[in-house]
Amino acid sequence: MPSYRAPVDDYLFLLHDVARVQDHRDLPGFADLEPGFTAEILRGLAAFHEEVLHPANMAADAEGARLVDGAVRTPAVYRDLAQAYRESGWLSAGISEGIGGAGLPPVMTVAISEFGVATAQSLRMYFAFCAPAAEMLNTFGADWVKAHVVPQLVAGDWTATMAMTEPHCGTDLRQMRTRALAQPDGTYRISGSKMFISGGDNDLVGNIVHIVLAKVPGDDGTLANDLSTVNVFLVPKRQIDHQTGALGAANGVSVGSIEHKMGLGANATCVMNFDDAIGYRIAAPGQGAAANMAAMFFLMTYARIGVALSGVGYTEIAQQNAADYARERLSGRAAKGAVNPGGAADPIVVHPDIRRLLLGSRSFAEGGRALGIKMALMQSLARHAPDKAERQRLTDIMDVLTPVMKAYFTDKGFACVNDCLQVLGGHGYIADHGLEHFVRNARVGQIYEGANGIQATDLVRRKLRAKDGRPRQAFFDAIRATLAQHQGNAAMAEFTGPLRAAVTDLERALDRANAAERGDPDAAGVAAYDILTMFGIAAIGWAWTEVAGVILAGKTAHLSEAAAQRKLALARLWSAREMPMIAALGARALEGGAALMDLDADLV
Repeated sequence: MPSYRAPVDDYLFLLHDVARVQDHRDLPGFADLEPGFTAEILRGLAAFHEEVLHPANMAADAEGARLVDGAVRTPAVYRDLAQAYRESGWLSAGISEGIGGAGLPPVMTVAISEFGVATAQSLRMYFAFCAPAAEMLNTFGADWVKAHVVPQLVAGDWTATMAMTEPHCGTDLRQMRTRALAQPDGTYRISGSKMFISGGDNDLVGNIVHIVLAKVPGDDGTLANDLSTVNVFLVPKRQIDHQTGALGAANGVSVGSIEHKMGLGANATCVMNFDDAIGYRIAAPGQGAAANMAAMFFLMTYARIGVALSGVGYTEIAQQNAADYARERLSGRAAKGAVNPGGAADPIVVHPDIRRLLLGSRSFAEGGRALGIKMALMQSLARHAPDKAERQRLTDIMDVLTPVMKAYFTDKGFACVNDCLQVLGGHGYIADHGLEHFVRNARVGQIYEGANGIQATDLVRRKLRAKDGRPRQAFFDAIRATLAQHQGNAAMAEFTGPLRAAVTDLERALDRANAAERGDPDAAGVAAYDILTMFGIAAIGWAWTEVAGVILAGKTAHLSEAAAQRKLALARLWSAREMPMIAALGARALEGGAALMDLDADLV
């Protein structure tokens, strides 16, 4: 069985030496974030995930979720684990204090997400939407929802799902057929089928509330082929008494089937049927698609950042186990001479190709974590900074980083987990060591919550052009501000040089893509994936530059000298081996468009 050591020390360094959360006591949830407090929180979190959740992970995956008599049966061990999860408080740790949570800010809940991915992602996914659904419903829901639904989600006594995809459409919501028929009492009757619904049913809680996208038909009963009538509805599995919160009869929600899939076998991915189910519209004040969809966008942003962090979590546990194996497995001799002359061979960790696999993965895991915490701090500042212009600036940067992190982190995370499997050779391919388990689980990150190709196209065609290009400018200005801090510092040149070149290459690629699109509508789409990857590499390079700056300035109260030198080596690795890829991707971004698009579709 694989082992897991939660990276508590890395979090303490990133939180207090790099992000300096202790300097933001005025932000909600930050007042207590002194080193002693955060260390206590993180060590308790680590112990729960290492000692309670992780030991059951592989057995639960092997047993899997099943559909029995129309209801989902989760692995037997999940009953006790779900109760332990609720009692631990980690489910509600990041929920606002005003609705019953502990109020930990995003910089702390990053760790909750990462540790959960690494040790119990299938279980975690049943409860993953409790926190965002509680916050969303407290913002947009009716009074009875706030009184009787939100507390159950905060406690983890009920779970929530997000139901968007239908058998014939995923991203293109215009094609949705699920309908919501308005009733005289203000409710709606929901009819239709949704698929790929994670945790669509379970036997761990008393009720499940489905957040469902559906269209309101016109007066003639037809559904518009656009987004104008798409709305968000709260559809409980069992009806809820609005006065008391007591559960009533079944609500026309059933499981059609569960998917037999590549990974995450202990989490039930369901086809959900809504047969004249009672639903309640959830919307922001006002009219139009923006108001109608506000609740769903609230959830989607949360989901995409969470999925991004899964790339870091899977890479962390995979790299730990691959590195442990590489230090013990003996094969061949080091090119510079035996390091284990008394043994039959040297450990494979001495070989350059094994180092490439292991250190490339380690550099991504720690650089991605640094960027994740940077993003989390931005979230708090964008909401609560006193200056309106600063809030807008940070929001613009996050508009760029959200799709970049979702897509690049899951792409790179899957590649790194696959590399870690390679370290073990045939032993990685079999189930004994757990690496194939991580590969299977990590793969879906590139697909769900918006396929990565869609994220790339949306970034290039919409996000970077929005608001007269303000998000693009804010992102590059933020990197230039970091570069300006280290202007003339020769010790930082190996980090700032590649980062400065990356900004130039990115701006050139974007300008070329935008110009080319005026003559070829496909040009930006052809370039989009390479450009998003460039952004991902550069964003982690930005985070590594800030980390290196802290270390070289000697501001490492939470890092030993040996750990600091190791960090610098990883930062150098990213600058030397990953950052040069930006120029290559930029050169490729607008090449080969004709080869991609000119061939007749029947010949593809």
